[in-house]
Amino acid sequence: MRLFAVVDIESTGSVANQDKITEIAVIITDGEKEIDRFETLVNPQQPITPFVVRLTGITNEMVKDAPLFEEVAPGLFQFLKGKVFVAHNVNFDYKFIKQAFFECGIIFDEKRLCTVRLSREIIPGMPSYNLGKLTRSLGIGLNRAHRAMPDTEATTELFELMYKKNLAFIESSLKANSNESTLPANLPKAQFKKLPKKTGVYYFHNNKGEVIYIGKAKNLKSRVSSHFTGKLSRKNEVFSREIFDVSFEVTGSELIAAFLEDTEIKHNWPVYNRSQKSRIDKFGIFIYEDRSNNKRLGINKVTSQSVFLKAFPTLSEARNWLIKKIDEFSLKPSCCGMEQFDRGDVSIEEHTTNIELFLAGFNLGEVTLVIKGKGRWANEKSFIYIEKGNYKGYGYYSGQENLHNVEELKNFLTLQKETMLIRSVIKSELKKKKSAYEIITLS
Repeated sequence: MRLFAVVDIESTGSVANQDKITEIAVIITDGEKEIDRFETLVNPQQPITPFVVRLTGITNEMVKDAPLFEEVAPGLFQFLKGKVFVAHNVNFDYKFIKQAFFECGIIFDEKRLCTVRLSREIIPGMPSYNLGKLTRSLGIGLNRAHRAMPDTEATTELFELMYKKNLAFIESSLKANSNESTLPANLPKAQFKKLPKKTGVYYFHNNKGEVIYIGKAKNLKSRVSSHFTGKLSRKNEVFSREIFDVSFEVTGSELIAAFLEDTEIKHNWPVYNRSQKSRIDKFGIFIYEDRSNNKRLGINKVTSQSVFLKAFPTLSEARNWLIKKIDEFSLKPSCCGMEQFDRGDVSIEEHTTNIELFLAGFNLGEVTLVIKGKGRWANEKSFIYIEKGNYKGYGYYSGQENLHNVEELKNFLTLQKETMLIRSVIKSELKKKKSAYEIITLS
């Protein structure tokens, strides 16, 4: 007979490897009736903040003489061993219990079920799947919310209701490949199942439909799944709870996926794409000609219309980089806005020659290029279009199309803005001796 351990814990915070358990409650059920129960306060050996005291009603005074987790660990382990671990938003409670056992030298690894995910599938269309609101809608009593045993009693009643309603789904959720125990509590499995094992860009949405994260992947299904396996940081635990939907766009080409990700992040500014958002380039290295037609370099603020060689978040970073390049390419400092470093050992003629070598690293050339790659499905090709050294966009066409010139190709083009990342990626790709893409020069 399969038994289920319905668990709820209270804690000093939300991060399993940092905060500690203050209360544990467990009810053992066979899915139809209660078999046994266990509850205890736990001394967390760290202060409980005023916010948590207000939320749970558990004070520092209440846990002062409570047992340490290591004292209850052996008995609790035997109580949970061999049973399916069940909780509302199961990953939260499971990670706290698993971490607490680990710190006592006990390896805990049992199958688990989430009553948030189960209820979304078995009882669809409810106004909310928050434990308090859901149980109220179903007529299940819940007094003293945010205390372990009352929450466990309500979760047990909810679980037993679903057990009677759709046992087959509960059993299928326990299969190793079901993903039910690892996906975010609020992300419908049906949305995850739609993800293909193809290259593209994916979008996580919150409960308002807003995009909160954008990523690229060679295998969309595998990459999305990887967000929720292994050890989650504090940021990722919060992030996981905010995911209510996932959408995607197949690109076929990894290059196009990288370009689409970059432009979509800059268009949507998702709250969790912090690494891409945190770098705001304010100062750029610019090239210009003086009255004698000598090429010069300078630093200035960038704008949306700026055409610069390279950009940096701060003026000092831009200056330091330029100073290094002056030394590396033997440029004339006074022709680079650095008169104070000009010792007269580099002539204008030498500067003119050397700056061309320097600029070669930034120039995509004046030719028109097409970089061909895989399409989104069989018998389709993708292409990236570079016109006179400037990235214009990407597109797709059938492998059966017989294209004769650039104008015909441009009929399939999706126009995109060039960014520094896109230019850098294209340059890198063109330098490869063995590219995964077919590179064609068009006249």
